[in-house]
Amino acid sequence: MQARQSRRAYTILIILLASIIPLSIPPSASAEVVCCGANEFELFLIGENNEATMTPFENELVGINEKGVSQSVQGTEEIATWSIIWKQSATIPESTWRFNIAYEVENAAGVYANATVDIRIGSNVYTAESGTPGAFMSGSDVIGIDIEIPPIAVGMNDPIEVTFAVRSMLFTQPGDDSSIRFVWGEDTGSWLRVNLPLVTIDMPNALVVGEEVFFPVLLKSGFGERMWSSLEDFEFKVGGVVVSDVRSPSIVSGGVEVPFVWNPGSSPTDGNYQINLSIWLNTGDIPLTTGRMHDITFEEGGGTQSYHFGEPARAVSSRLDVDIAVKYDGSHITRTVEMEIEGSMASWLRWGMDNIGNNSLPSDHLFSQVQGQSIASNLKENGRVDDSEKEALLNHVDGSTRNLEVFLGNAGLALNPDGLFEADLFDMNPEVAIDLMGVSGIDDAPMKIRIDVVLELSGEERILLISDFIRPQLGTGIWTMNGNPSVDLSVTLTTSAFSGLYSVIKEDLPDNMQVTHYRVGLSEVVTIEINGLSDNDKFEVEYAVAGSALFSPFVSLLATVLLLVSGIVLGLRLTQYRSRWIVGISSFAFSGMMAYVYVLSALPPTFVMGIAAACAVLMVPLAIISPRHEQDWALGEDSLSDDYEKALSREIPTVDCPACNTSNPVETMKRPVRIPCGGCGRNLRIEG
Repeated sequence: MQARQSRRAYTILIILLASIIPLSIPPSASAEVVCCGANEFELFLIGENNEATMTPFENELVGINEKGVSQSVQGTEEIATWSIIWKQSATIPESTWRFNIAYEVENAAGVYANATVDIRIGSNVYTAESGTPGAFMSGSDVIGIDIEIPPIAVGMNDPIEVTFAVRSMLFTQPGDDSSIRFVWGEDTGSWLRVNLPLVTIDMPNALVVGEEVFFPVLLKSGFGERMWSSLEDFEFKVGGVVVSDVRSPSIVSGGVEVPFVWNPGSSPTDGNYQINLSIWLNTGDIPLTTGRMHDITFEEGGGTQSYHFGEPARAVSSRLDVDIAVKYDGSHITRTVEMEIEGSMASWLRWGMDNIGNNSLPSDHLFSQVQGQSIASNLKENGRVDDSEKEALLNHVDGSTRNLEVFLGNAGLALNPDGLFEADLFDMNPEVAIDLMGVSGIDDAPMKIRIDVVLELSGEERILLISDFIRPQLGTGIWTMNGNPSVDLSVTLTTSAFSGLYSVIKEDLPDNMQVTHYRVGLSEVVTIEINGLSDNDKFEVEYAVAGSALFSPFVSLLATVLLLVSGIVLGLRLTQYRSRWIVGISSFAFSGMMAYVYVLSALPPTFVMGIAAACAVLMVPLAIISPRHEQDWALGEDSLSDDYEKALSREIPTVDCPACNTSNPVETMKRPVRIPCGGCGRNLRIEG
């Protein structure tokens, strides 16, 4: 770690020297400060398979990836290929790059292997090996290989790839399942140290716009807009005063343009103002600092210059609230997905609608695909979203499910439609609506997008309710606020009285996700709530629908009530001549339990009705064990023979049945009372 810090300090010192050189040039009103030249920095290895890439930003390191190689592997084994697409034309100086990757040897004393690293820059490939007879690796450590890179030009959108492979492996003192694992990612020390132009900083002249002064700063880098969105921190000063007002950055070729805005207050003084910008690539780094002098002239009543905002950068600071309402009626499922968007993405969407028909947009740009013939020329690029521009986008996404999927995907909102909807959008006839919420200018203010779909069921029993729908984004991602995940999700599923759910299936839920399933009257309800959802959260919630109306909320509730009432009535009849306190307490207990089982437990309807039937059946033994009323005689403290004689001498009143003359004993003193005749079964009423 100390060596790594010293290398960073040495690298940053070189950057500082390069950044000081332009400051030694006498300031000019039209001059721009350009910083900086090529310098050494580390590209950390992250991801796996097709998503394996490299990044200079430590805050993009999330998780650890690995690949193991066992002793049974023969020949060459490729571990991984990490690649980036370079976003700026530049010249790479002659230099030595170094590849480091961590490893761990398992169940062996060590491994001899020939390790190979291939570096591809554009169409050129450079190779280096660990040498002959190969590298010896034992325990846990890092293997490093140097690669000589000649002077070469790298163009915009050229790939830079590194491939690591091993061959001719020989394990020493191997045991069972001997292997070597190569690991990369967070806190592993796996990286490629390169010598590349990290960032070019241009500072055009300041603009006095009304009472404010705009200081445009252009950050151009091979990492595009991430050179701003993934920075650890920054500081901008005007004459030593920190300026914190930063407007929405705009996308420029190879990077972003960031407008810093200074309010000089009343009666500002004309003159030369020194501005300085410091940026921190990672925590603990020495900042890269540059600046220039600006000759600023203020006008009475405010400046008349204007600042032109370009295409807003998406991955700066955006919030997304997703509210999903699902209704199931037994044969159809209707779903409304309402997304409220705020921040840089809201600015980008408004800007995009205003730039429909802009021929300068790249051919693969989302809004260059939208047909804008119906938009009047005087409404295009006028700094606001007109009704015809909004309608053009609506026609584009509403008229084609393919266009809607692209709009929701990486080219637009960076969402996955497969996680937001039950099935393919083509099968659900989506309808789209856009609400600018009263703000038509290019602004970060909230706006809403609503999508309504209908799915006709054809025998499905298990249906998707929601799954992870945020597409993974490199860096802090699009949907973040101040570096933190900023997606809030709310889902509500309701059923009709004659269409129920059998169960709700949940898999890999985040800790802060709450899923509840309950019944309210004649409807079932499932709710899902989570705040701060990120693209790293993987989850899935499905529901199984009841195959018949017999298991619907209405039938379940009716059957539960009938079974409970039948059980209570049966218990009361069986305790006609017995104490009813056991049956009474049981009735209250069973009723409360069934209320919980039906409403809150979310058990399948078959279980609910089964428990209700069990409660009714239990009433029979509870009634039988209930004590009889008013026993006139009981065993005393005398001997058994004395008690027996008392029992024999006990006189029990009787009453003759007027129909069959059967003598029936009357064991209670309660009057009036009805007793069944032991001969003919008729009820006999005794008054006194």
